[in-house]
Amino acid sequence: MTPAAIIAMVLIIPALGQAPTPGPVVTSICSIAAHPSKFQSKSVRVRGTAVSGMEASVLIDTKHGEWNKECGQINLDFGSSGRDESTSRFVQFFTEQISVPKCDNDEQTKQGMAHILDPSVPAPTPCFSSICVHCPRYSIAATFTGKLRYSPRARGGFGHLGMFNLQLDVASVSNLDVTDELAPSKR
Repeated sequence: MTPAAIIAMVLIIPALGQAPTPGPVVTSICSIAAHPSKFQSKSVRVRGTAVSGMEASVLIDTKHGEWNKECGQINLDFGSSGRDESTSRFVQFFTEQISVPKCDNDEQTKQGMAHILDPSVPAPTPCFSSICVHCPRYSIAATFTGKLRYSPRARGGFGHLGMFNLQLDVASVSNLDVTDELAPSKR
């Protein structure tokens, strides 16, 4: 036997005995909510709408543009996510918030004084220096792939203050369907 044949056998024979690595389980948020222990520690692929807030980033099922509350919500953790183009694009859109206009307090004061001195001068438009707690710029439906974790406890232990009993450790995000909430048709 030639040395090339021996090397080929050494490389090929061990590979023949290995089972193929299964891909992620394709499922739905409703299926996960109905049977969470079935998906515990499994790699899943699920389509849903990502929602961000001050204290959580969650994945929800939507029906006719509204949250399908029967399916609950899954906390999203991006600590293990890849940095492929689609996932990076998702993170960029997901973190962009609608900016609240800045107040010019000096101008507000001048307009207010002018109105006090002469009521025919229009009163200033109220301006509020505030932070928008949940004002996402984009509505994003996407396909999420990652490892699902489940805790049977009432307050699961995932997310802010352990509010969620389901968490998806996101590995990748694909098939983005992005809607700009500032688009003229939305105002």
